[in-house]
Amino acid sequence: MNELGEVYVNRRTMKLDTVKGDLMVDDGAVEAAGPEGVKVEGRVNCRGYCEFMGDLEAHEVVSSSGDVNFRGALRAGFVDVKRGSLEVGGDVEAKTLRVSRKLVTLGNLGAENVDVGGSLEAHRDVKSHRVHVGGSLRVRNNAEIEYIDVGGSVTVEGSTKSKAIKVGGTFKGVGTVEAEDVDVGGTFKVEDTVSIQNIDVGGTVVLAGGVVERTIDVGGALKSTEPLEFGEIDVGGTARLSGGKGRDIQVGGTLKSDGDLAFDRIQVGGTVKIDGDGRGGEVEVGGTMSVGGSLTLEGRLKVGGRVSVGGDVEADEVRVGGRIDAYTVKAKKYIETSVLRTRRGAKAARIEIGKRGEAEGPIVGEVIIVKDRARVEDVYGDDVQLRGGCRARNVQGRKVRIENGCDVDTVTYTEALRSDPSVRIRSAPQKTEKLPEPPL
Repeated sequence: MNELGEVYVNRRTMKLDTVKGDLMVDDGAVEAAGPEGVKVEGRVNCRGYCEFMGDLEAHEVVSSSGDVNFRGALRAGFVDVKRGSLEVGGDVEAKTLRVSRKLVTLGNLGAENVDVGGSLEAHRDVKSHRVHVGGSLRVRNNAEIEYIDVGGSVTVEGSTKSKAIKVGGTFKGVGTVEAEDVDVGGTFKVEDTVSIQNIDVGGTVVLAGGVVERTIDVGGALKSTEPLEFGEIDVGGTARLSGGKGRDIQVGGTLKSDGDLAFDRIQVGGTVKIDGDGRGGEVEVGGTMSVGGSLTLEGRLKVGGRVSVGGDVEADEVRVGGRIDAYTVKAKKYIETSVLRTRRGAKAARIEIGKRGEAEGPIVGEVIIVKDRARVEDVYGDDVQLRGGCRARNVQGRKVRIENGCDVDTVTYTEALRSDPSVRIRSAPQKTEKLPEPPL
């Protein structure tokens, strides 16, 4: 083995194995004399285009200008390529790695700190404490990077494990993604499951299910193709889920769930559609809501437009501005709507049918108020009030009050009946000791 002191390579190719001092390469090439590569105990200084054939180990590698190409592996404490690009054909091990333009690694990349001005393309695994890239980062296998800071785009074709992911443009993960915080200006897309604490994205989020423990804050659209567990969802535009469970959902436009959805609170400005069952605390929707299965709430259901539920509705309070359709509707406190259509009936402590409204199916409650010119079928209540011009089939109550212009088939009561002379009751009213049992 030849051991040389300081070596200068200028516009030629030199075979080396060990350099005791520094190695200066000026538009030249260094070829490893043996299979163990080249070991430089000092610094490697490069200028112009420099090429290394075989593995290199050095204390430092510094290039003042030009591109540097390593056909083998590179191991150094500090690597700094100014005004040029770096390509490494083998593995890279470094404490600090800085490249002003482009970095390409064909082997594994392991560095505590990586700083690239242009783009970084890693063909195998990347393991680092911090990676900062001004342009784009592409990892063709797995990335284990505590802090990712990229100005443009990130693509990881394997799995991603990180504490913080910060990207100005887009992030695409083909494998699983584990992170504490994700901050992306444009699009965040993961084709496998995620395990993330917080997601903050300006544009679009596309997930394949998993867990987001705290918040998903999206300016545009959210889509999850598999069931998702979440803390809070805040989306400015549309959210489409494949079922899941979480706490609060706030969407400016449309919320769609292709499966069962469990939640604490839903607040949506436009439309909600749940293809399966909905179960949660409370719902507030500005437009319309449809549920393919049943809807079970501990709190209130408040919808400005129409509600359509294939199964049963249970809630503490139900207030629907337009129309509600369901198999049954049950509320602990009250039901207020314009049109109430059920196949089996509705029940609440207080039920109000709005002016010119309609109730299809029996309604059962302590206080039932049918407002002017509304149409109802069978009514069962303790205190029943039919306002002017109503049409009812059968009314049964302890106290019944029927105002002018109403048309009723039958009235059965136990205590009092008050009706305007203009009221038409088709069969003679009946006073009884006990009313028949209501259907609900």
